[in-house]
Amino acid sequence: MAKDVQPLLYDVRDSSLLKEFETLTRSLAQASEDLRRVHTSIMTPENTELIRKSTYSLIFTLKNIENISSHILGFTGDEATRRNLKALIKSLSRML
Repeated sequence: MAKDVQPLLYDVRDSSLLKEFETLTRSLAQASEDLRRVHTSIMTPENTELIRKSTYSLIFTLKNIENISSHILGFTGDEATRRNLKALIKSLSRML
């Protein structure tokens, strides 16, 4: 069986497939190293803290928007109030 496989191994060695695979492997290793360096330079402790603070600020803002929306919904739940608000907005936009 080894005698049957040997010609195939010579074909693989002689073809450019092996060289392309080696080139691809080197490129992948370099890309991985580049990604590690980018991650290390971006995810500094200062940047991580800024991301954390920004996330908390976003959560706080979204909660406030939710509360305001809830209050507006309660205020405009009445159909007559809703029509009056629409009319007021249209009138104000005509004045501008």
